[in-house]
Amino acid sequence: MKLNLIFLLPALLLASSAMLAQTAYTDTIRVGKGAAMEAEELYNEGVALFHEEEYSEAMQKFNESISIRDDFDLAFYNRGLVKYKMEDYDGATEDFDKALEINPKNANAYYSRGRALQKAGDPEKAMTDYSLAIQNDDKLYLAYYYRGKVNFLLEEYQKAIDDFTNVVNIRADYAYGYHDRGSAKAMTGDVSGALADYQQAALLDPTMYFTYNAIGNLYKQQEKYEDALEYYTTAVRINDTKHYLYSNRGMVLLRLGKYDKALKDFDKAIELNPEYSAAYNGRGNVKYRLNDFEGAVADYNKAIELNPGFGEAYFNRGTSKEMLRDPDGALKDWKKAAELGVEDALEYIE
Repeated sequence: MKLNLIFLLPALLLASSAMLAQTAYTDTIRVGKGAAMEAEELYNEGVALFHEEEYSEAMQKFNESISIRDDFDLAFYNRGLVKYKMEDYDGATEDFDKALEINPKNANAYYSRGRALQKAGDPEKAMTDYSLAIQNDDKLYLAYYYRGKVNFLLEEYQKAIDDFTNVVNIRADYAYGYHDRGSAKAMTGDVSGALADYQQAALLDPTMYFTYNAIGNLYKQQEKYEDALEYYTTAVRINDTKHYLYSNRGMVLLRLGKYDKALKDFDKAIELNPEYSAAYNGRGNVKYRLNDFEGAVADYNKAIELNPGFGEAYFNRGTSKEMLRDPDGALKDWKKAAELGVEDALEYIE
């Protein structure tokens, strides 16, 4: 019986842009008279400290400003930004609530509250706030961007594409918008559209290693392994600290029959992240090709130990056990793989 191995497809990654609209209302304001003057002076001092990333001191200034003027929406808004920076997302949400109570037209406050809610693990409420931000300012591109990211996570890919399209229509130089639209298009099967967007993102920002990785993934899926290798290598050249880049490149090197180089890449992936089960599975595949079946089983064992639901690793371990003349062990692994949804395993247990 001819035995085959199963190879994993790399997951799509969204860009990890983590921006907050800090500049819209963090400019100083003209100082008035009397108590208002004192509140505004404290506010301006807080803004200056915020820009210097002196967040605790900025917080104190905004607190003092609010204690004098409890209707000072900008002070509440900026204190919310400080709390966001300090990862107090619930506190930030409360301040954005207050800012919006005073000024319900503040698009940036809706957007920033959305960011805090998303960070706190409530993407649905965050999406509502992004939509309210857009209603009050339809040029606020980051509100479209983060709403698109939520839509992507909710598997609403066309809605995500529409949001990312609005982003790049407003900011044609925003590389993250092109990258994430490319990922959404890839999920709909629009490979050529995804590739065009990824290439535009890379053109706008050549440091985005994850974009080169994404292009490599597309070429790998099309079995254009030499092209995939080129882009994975570029990704590694830009950032040599990401374990999955080496693992992805190792997979195409394996497909190209460059086993020694593939082995080195999987070794490096494991060195960078010893908990990365896919790299052990990939290294096991290389060892299988090199007829090191015992070594392959050891790597599949580790992959399964790290990820007990890893159906492909059970399937691949079964193929190695078969080569080691352990038909009972092989059959047990193939049955487990089938239970975990590996359809190819059904052929081996019938």
